[in-house]
Amino acid sequence: MSWLFENFNNLIMYLDTSYGVFLFFFIYLFSVIFLIPGSLLSLLAGFLYGGLFGSFIVFISAFAGASLTFFISQYYFSNRINKFLSKFSGYPLLEEIIKKGGLKLFILTRLSPIFPFGILNYFYGINKISFRDFSLSLFFILPGTYLYCSLGSLANEIRDIQNITLKSNFTFTLLGFLSTCLLFYFLVKYTNDYFKGLDKF
Repeated sequence: MSWLFENFNNLIMYLDTSYGVFLFFFIYLFSVIFLIPGSLLSLLAGFLYGGLFGSFIVFISAFAGASLTFFISQYYFSNRINKFLSKFSGYPLLEEIIKKGGLKLFILTRLSPIFPFGILNYFYGINKISFRDFSLSLFFILPGTYLYCSLGSLANEIRDIQNITLKSNFTFTLLGFLSTCLLFYFLVKYTNDYFKGLDKF
């Protein structure tokens, strides 16, 4: 056990070097691809690199990981999953909502705390959306990224990170609440528009 603890400490010390930053980049990138929650890594980035630089490292890593996930999902899973989903009567409705909502919905899902980051990347990959809209929506993870990294920067020792709780931040909480409300408003609106269109035929 002491061997494991010693090697873990050595890894943390290595991450706090110029070469260690690149290693952290790849660790975070693969955590996104394999759907590993990144909150602890974001706190660690804040502890190692500070609130601002840590946020930059996390964002670049998350952006790269999300982009790879998008293309993996689009090229390897899209056709199979869409063929399977097309058997369900609600699939055309989902396509219509994504088509009408576009970038606006993508941004709101990034700001809303109820949608897991990694799953969204795979979900958008299987749908026929442009990479431009997908990548633009990723910039809206920055508020949450900065909040986690700022909290991580407050830790005095590495062991303090596991005791950090996500303190209530009024601005961040309000942003997440409003984004979720707007998202559900548009989902209901586009659903009603879809069924109204069917009634005309």
